[in-house]
Amino acid sequence: PDRQGEILWQQQVGRGSVMGGVHFGMAAEGSRVYVPVVDTPLQADGSLAPDGAPGVHALDAATGQVLWRHVTAESSCDDPGCHPGVSSALTAIPGVVFAGHLDGMLRAYDGETGRILWQTDTRTPVMGVNGLMATGGSMSGPGPAVVDGYLIVNSGYSYAMFKPGNALLVYSNDRGKTPASVED
Repeated sequence: PDRQGEILWQQQVGRGSVMGGVHFGMAAEGSRVYVPVVDTPLQADGSLAPDGAPGVHALDAATGQVLWRHVTAESSCDDPGCHPGVSSALTAIPGVVFAGHLDGMLRAYDGETGRILWQTDTRTPVMGVNGLMATGGSMSGPGPAVVDGYLIVNSGYSYAMFKPGNALLVYSNDRGKTPASVED
């Protein structure tokens, strides 16, 4: 507020694409800002650019210096609609950053190092509490929610070529198992 809106720093973490570079929301925790980058290969002119940086990037909030990058070069599936970029908002809690990827992977990153702590494929069919099977897909838009020890995500985004599905998934802190499957 003392600087009247003056820009303190700028940092480019992705090249951008027809789907955007930084597509939805960043997250902050402590002295770090976490930035999701989608960087799909498709450019606005229809050409393909293979040199993107899809994944999660951590910046120092005071200086903009890149602290770490976790670029996800490989997708978890082979079809054209399966891309490893992060098109959903990130969620940060002390020590952990959660990211939903366009290829359906949900990952927890170490906030200090960027190392993957845990991951799960939300495209895997699961039995719903209503007795019906549910399948997730690509994740885009809103990020995960963390409430009372549960991680809640909406998975499935059939826009354009991305992975359809429609599942509200709830994970406990018991190594990624859903509450219904956690043994007492």
